[in-house]
Amino acid sequence: MKARITSVRLKSIPPRPLIVNRITHVCPTALLTLVMAASGLAQTPSITVVSAASYQPAVAPASLASLFGSNLASNPMSATLDANGQLPTQLGGVTVYVNGEAAPLIYVGTQQINFVIPADAPMGSVTVNVQTQFGNAGSATVQVNTTAPALFSTNASGSGAGAILNAVTYTPAPFLVTTSANTGGDQRTRLAIYGTGIRYAGNPSLDSSITNIASNITAQASDAFGGTYNLTIEYAGAAPGYFGLDQINVVLPPDLDRTQTVSLLIDTSNASSNTVTFRMNALPSSAIQLAGLSIAPAYVIAGATATGTVSLNGRASSSGVIVALNSSVLAAQPPISLTIPAGSISATFNLNTSFVATSQMATITARANGASQTATLQIDPQSTAQVQTFTVAPTSVQGGGAVLATVMLSLPATSGGGATIALTSDNAAVQPPNTIAVPFGRQTATVSIPTSVVMTQQTATLTATYGQSSVQTKLIVNPAFTLTLAAASVTGGNSIQGTLALAAPSTGNISFTLRSNDSSAQAPVSIIVPTGQGSVSFTVTTSQVSAARTVTFTASSPSFPAFTQTTTLSVNPPAAATLKSISISPSEVKGGQSATGTVTLAAPAPAGGVAVTFRSSSIAAQVSQSVLIVPQGATSATFQITTITVSSSQTASITATAAGISQIATLTVN
Repeated sequence: MKARITSVRLKSIPPRPLIVNRITHVCPTALLTLVMAASGLAQTPSITVVSAASYQPAVAPASLASLFGSNLASNPMSATLDANGQLPTQLGGVTVYVNGEAAPLIYVGTQQINFVIPADAPMGSVTVNVQTQFGNAGSATVQVNTTAPALFSTNASGSGAGAILNAVTYTPAPFLVTTSANTGGDQRTRLAIYGTGIRYAGNPSLDSSITNIASNITAQASDAFGGTYNLTIEYAGAAPGYFGLDQINVVLPPDLDRTQTVSLLIDTSNASSNTVTFRMNALPSSAIQLAGLSIAPAYVIAGATATGTVSLNGRASSSGVIVALNSSVLAAQPPISLTIPAGSISATFNLNTSFVATSQMATITARANGASQTATLQIDPQSTAQVQTFTVAPTSVQGGGAVLATVMLSLPATSGGGATIALTSDNAAVQPPNTIAVPFGRQTATVSIPTSVVMTQQTATLTATYGQSSVQTKLIVNPAFTLTLAAASVTGGNSIQGTLALAAPSTGNISFTLRSNDSSAQAPVSIIVPTGQGSVSFTVTTSQVSAARTVTFTASSPSFPAFTQTTTLSVNPPAAATLKSISISPSEVKGGQSATGTVTLAAPAPAGGVAVTFRSSSIAAQVSQSVLIVPQGATSATFQITTITVSSSQTASITATAAGISQIATLTVN
């Protein structure tokens, strides 16, 4: 359920990471209050480009960014949409260029510009320039990644309470784990979480037709009591009607009932967001209801025991919740009742089964607080045969070869035609016959399973099914040989090791030809794997380069006709000793205490070292030295931050600058 927006008009209320004036939609004020809160990041004379949500120095295509500096515009001005509903690329005589492309502008001020990273911005370090009617107002570099997940916070500091709303009622925290306004039987609360830099997760080609990337990210919640939960994500993508704003809709599990403050972060597999929080309220005792009943396994042979689980929509109150249980058949008998303890959301029970002459389906019913839930269990006679074991030999094979699969039943096949067992595979490289027949009076049968030639190692899961029972086994299919390098990249002039490995030890000398498509990286042209060995190592030497090159190595052998393996190596020029990051530990101190900062370079400092200058946004926290020299050969250096006593908490932004590149870290002074 995404927020619906019918019109958008923009106005300036500087300084803010996002400036929006009037929005007509189903939640006219709540989202503005949360996402568009005043920025806590102070303005500094140096040019810095950061995510508008987390203030981290990484952004993504079509994400919201903020640029901080001085003398950026003559007068504050906010954007209005043009006749086509688009943002302008020039505002008050100001244009922001990202890698030479004019970016859509939201707000320009003397010390801050809010804009949208162009959707076709290239990946990597890009240059951002600010041009005014008086000329160039400054430039900076920013890292553009496919994703740069960042969550908005209500105080616009990048931490603390998140810009999060109930996705149905559009009310802010605190939340309950259920929402009565939900239609249908599922009353679980949905939250709408607002951020930026998320919409292209799992979509490296930036395909705009992919609008919901819920399956490509995770949302992890942690409560104050040490519990951690992966939230179910129903939608993740662009927030309709907003430029650069992303929205994630999650389902609150009953576990979060009564958990007070919950921390939340988003992970896109290649990056994690900043952490924000939201508050939870407690469901009243009168609202606690039975929410589910499950039985595992759903099928047993008579005499076996299954496990039942009853669950609530929230945490049981101080007296616990008594659940009554009954069964539709005598062959499956749960206890008469059980108690879900105070503070818990579920409890389990044993479901014992007894003799049956024919298959029976038992319906188990749980009742508590006026609500009921049901689940079923199939009980088969003890004379019912099941798949007991399913094995393959060998468990790994060279692609193109075959393995023997053996299935064993728990009892001899009794029907006249024997027992027919279904076989399936989840990998096209391994295709067993559809069935295997166990003859009458026998318990086992064996069949040959062929495999296909593969270029990379494949793992297939094979399943044997008979009646209600099934057993799985795995088979690894290897290429005839593999070609690997110890690293994917190397600085020109250095060498790395490579390996040629066979799927199985050789029965004789096997010769290989190894070719490179670029002279900047060379390996031996002829390599021999001796008899009885499974692999051989070799050395790749490289030359110094002025620009990065990608070298492809190709291995072939007359022993494996029509089969080759390739791998690539990036040969890079020496890295520049640019400023990579700044960190502060601890990130929160009491006024009067000190903290330690660390600046890190992307490569060892050259002769003479690298000079780093500092600025602080607050007099409450000051760097003890205005210039720090990272000595020759070092990649990092530390500095001290002193603080003074304050009457209320303050967040200071410490900006480190070296050779025109700036990085920011924050320190909270209490």
